[in-house]
Amino acid sequence: MTVQRHAPARRGRALAAGLCLGLALTGCVQVPTSSPVGTSEPTARSGDEEQAPLYRPPAPSEGADAGEIVRGFLAAGVGPQDDYAVAREYLTAQARRSWDPGKRTVVYSAQPTVTQADEKGQYVVQVEVDSIVDEHGVRTVMPAGTTEAWQVEVTEVDGQKRVSSTEDGTLLSATQFTAIYAPHNLYFFDQTMTYAVPDVRWFINRGTTAGAVMQALLEGPSEPLRGAVVSAFPPGAPAGLTRPSVPVSAGTAEVDLTGQTVEGADPARLARMRQQIELTLTGLGTVEEVDITIEHDPLGVQGSRERAPEVETELVNDSVQVGVSKDDSSLMFFQGLTVTPVGGLPEVSELAPVDPTMNRSRTDFAFLTEDRDELYVATTEGTLERTVEGESLTSPSIDGLDWVWTADTGADSQVRAVPPAASEKNQPRVISTPWLDSGEQIVDLRVAPDGARAALLIDDGEKTRLVVAGVVRGTDGVPSALTEPEERPTTVPMTQVRWVDGVTLVVADTAESAQDEVEPEVVSLDGTRRVLTPLLGMTDISVGGSGGFYAETKDGVSLLVGSSWRSQDVPHPIRDISSPG
Repeated sequence: MTVQRHAPARRGRALAAGLCLGLALTGCVQVPTSSPVGTSEPTARSGDEEQAPLYRPPAPSEGADAGEIVRGFLAAGVGPQDDYAVAREYLTAQARRSWDPGKRTVVYSAQPTVTQADEKGQYVVQVEVDSIVDEHGVRTVMPAGTTEAWQVEVTEVDGQKRVSSTEDGTLLSATQFTAIYAPHNLYFFDQTMTYAVPDVRWFINRGTTAGAVMQALLEGPSEPLRGAVVSAFPPGAPAGLTRPSVPVSAGTAEVDLTGQTVEGADPARLARMRQQIELTLTGLGTVEEVDITIEHDPLGVQGSRERAPEVETELVNDSVQVGVSKDDSSLMFFQGLTVTPVGGLPEVSELAPVDPTMNRSRTDFAFLTEDRDELYVATTEGTLERTVEGESLTSPSIDGLDWVWTADTGADSQVRAVPPAASEKNQPRVISTPWLDSGEQIVDLRVAPDGARAALLIDDGEKTRLVVAGVVRGTDGVPSALTEPEERPTTVPMTQVRWVDGVTLVVADTAESAQDEVEPEVVSLDGTRRVLTPLLGMTDISVGGSGGFYAETKDGVSLLVGSSWRSQDVPHPIRDISSPG
């Protein structure tokens, strides 16, 4: 998914934008950002599913003028109860049938203005966009300064002003959005069926949430995960449910699939379907168990109730990290205040290693030489091999399948992946990145713990941006390409990126002097982000167990405790610490 600074509009929006600019100094009013809050009645058959507080917008008042109707309609977008029944009261009969509020939700960062564009009932709503949630729950955070102009037409019906034409979707302030929506993980599988890969989506908190989540799961993964993950369900199966809702009663979600959805599926695939549904729905706070049927018959009647092989889901960083001894340049384990040698490795000190990393089982280690033009892989079985040569390599990253990744920041900016150390074919592979422009350079590269995503810092000569791409692999786990990436907006300078877990990243700059203040920023794939406490002279950042952030300066290692960086009294001087991955 690509992000444009001025998103293209539907037919007529460009004309409306021009009219709004001409009238921007007269007749503009702001859309209210708050309204009375109450609790809606459960929709569909929700059983005991928890209902989030929802806004209760006012209905149109008798004799309201056109401007009031436009503003009232926009404000009523905060009330999704009964399929936006209050908002539809502002529409003509034809517009009620054609308006699709679920098409997308635009979250604005500054109050929109409503401007009358002509004397025939044309109005323009000018919006500064923070993010957009599409009909599948995918949230895209937009670059600062992104704007849209919505065209709204008002006509008179039986003596009352009503909206006769409008954009599909709703407008919400950031406060309203976080009160009405919540992020949820859909789960797909990596190509080797080793990991369950989360796909973060946003859905309205109401009794139909389980149904919306299930529908999105059947429709398949979002960009850029398409091509990087697999689903047990056939591609594009939005009609896979016999009913649009998934009732939840006493903590049990009732999922009834159509026969067509499971047609031809063997017992193993049926088991994977069950696993995928359970992983996804039990992530909802109201669901503890899932009852799956096929047109009202138990899933076991159609095939087998065998359980699919377990997959790993909770991928958090190990508390044990690896670093380089400042005394003799050997590789050392670092955990809390404990530093111990890595046993079984060959002698690597003469290579002057920098930027080491290791796999999750702590058997394979990768590092660069001091000039960052060679990548070595060492194992606890005593092997040592130079695997990649380049002009200026990024610090290595080892994914969950033990492939070692790096990129050359030189002229070609090629991404390379080295097979696991235990593999017989250990020649590095060049990973296809056709979306990378010739003038762009990769500053840093990190592959997610499950190996399904890669985070990259890209320098285009003017700025450095953070992008996340999917990793395309064969069923044997061999990577071949990175999918078209999605940009993740940030607010701080960046030279390094690290994974905190499967859906969260941290980016930071590298201080050139002890007086340079560095502000790391945590960026989540759900679209949220937060800036951490700055630290003077930070040269590196890593993530320990349970999301603990460690920073390095020339004076040593510090741990972020609350909102303060606290120096760690490490008994053995160590540098370049890194968590597995």
